[in-house]
Amino acid sequence: MFASADVAVELVKSKIKSLTEFLDVYLRIANVHTVDFYTQDVWNQFVALPPEAVTSHLLYQQQGSTEPERPGASVWDESQRLSDVAAYKRVTQDHSLPNLGVCTPLDDLLQEMWGDKQKDMFLKTSTFMSSKKSHEVEVMSKVVASFAKYCNIQQDSMMVGLHTCGDLASDTLRIFMTKPELKAVCSVGCCYHLLSEEFELSGDSKDCCLGPWGFPMSQYLRNSVWHCGRNARMSACLPLERVTVGHRLPSESLFYRAVLQVIIKEHFGNGKTCATLQRTNSKHVGKIYSKSSSFVDYTRKSVEKLGMDSSKMSDSLIQGYYDRYMPRMKELEAFNLLKVALAPCIEGLILLDRLCYLKEQDNIAWSALVQLFDPLKSPRCYAVIGVKK
Repeated sequence: MFASADVAVELVKSKIKSLTEFLDVYLRIANVHTVDFYTQDVWNQFVALPPEAVTSHLLYQQQGSTEPERPGASVWDESQRLSDVAAYKRVTQDHSLPNLGVCTPLDDLLQEMWGDKQKDMFLKTSTFMSSKKSHEVEVMSKVVASFAKYCNIQQDSMMVGLHTCGDLASDTLRIFMTKPELKAVCSVGCCYHLLSEEFELSGDSKDCCLGPWGFPMSQYLRNSVWHCGRNARMSACLPLERVTVGHRLPSESLFYRAVLQVIIKEHFGNGKTCATLQRTNSKHVGKIYSKSSSFVDYTRKSVEKLGMDSSKMSDSLIQGYYDRYMPRMKELEAFNLLKVALAPCIEGLILLDRLCYLKEQDNIAWSALVQLFDPLKSPRCYAVIGVKK
């Protein structure tokens, strides 16, 4: 079935291999944690250019302008710091999911099932949903209805997941495989940072997951003992297409957190409280930014939540940190753009691993990775689809 829209498992494996070789080099950028941006001098450690050069070039390029290519140009200088943004942009685009040649176009898939018969017979959503959710439900209901009719699927016999969080997306595919009454699956995942990783370097994730791991799923990728890391998986959620059209990332809240870490290091670095904080790897201050009237207010609330005493720090001392680092906020903004460019590559590996998992199963007749949604409306727009024999 769907012979013209099928993708061979060997092609999927070759693209996974290409992505892992690429990410072996580039994941170090994606795995940088915002918390450590200033305490570890991340910009000077990773980039050999002024932040203005990175920001202006990436935004300029994303808005449709072109620059002459320099064949063979190296992304890195002798000290392995990024020195050519144009080369970086090209290589990340080459390894992003839309350019890997493994996705099945939605129109081609529907054409195979319906020919010229599909018109306005599918669900039209009412106005009680947001425009984003209406878009998702309209498109996904069309796909689900098409598979149900084409495969003669009755009620409760198809597994459907719309933006299943973290491991739930992986579990959806496993449930589909283990339940004979399920004839097809259409799964759109999200929240990659909540995935459990079998081979992650940190032992923390293994302490909280006793069942099957969320990533990797395919035996092919598991054989390579490959891992992304939580920060890289979080980077995979960054909305490249939205940034392309001018939607900016929440830079100020990230900036606040990075400067707060400097304060913690310099004023609580030798204290018992800070030692406990680092030992438990608890770096989360939550949504305090949205509840704060200023950086001083944010700092005091955050320090209190982390179990520290800020009474010995004056308002002017705290404000001094803000004033010192504010001129360097552009470094954080530029570095986040480098992460954004990598997002489709990391997401692509996660999704291809899921597709490969289905293609490795003996009882799968057909499986594909299909872009269902407009990424401007719904950044997590890809569905893993499978049909049993």
